[in-house]
Amino acid sequence: MTMCGQMECKLYPSAFSGEVVFQVNTINNQSYEGVAPKHYVTYDAQLTRNGVNGQVKVRVLVSGGKEARVYVPDGQILSVSADKVYVGRTVKAKQARRLK
Repeated sequence: MTMCGQMECKLYPSAFSGEVVFQVNTINNQSYEGVAPKHYVTYDAQLTRNGVNGQVKVRVLVSGGKEARVYVPDGQILSVSADKVYVGRTVKAKQARRLK
């Protein structure tokens, strides 16, 4: 089974109106930037070039201890700090693929 969740990240405007750039630090302290459709992110402030704090929807593949492996909307699998990931409902893998 796959868990649907959200991951804390920094959000930036994209060159395209229907998407947002997200940035997160991986478990090995590398910065990762990806692109997500706007309906995959939540944030409270207007997006700026300096970025705002927000969350991006992810599929949680593994979570335990201090590390979580997540599948992000642009198709990458990242290892991030578990305290950045919030797990929601559980879905079967077939249903989770539709969430992408």
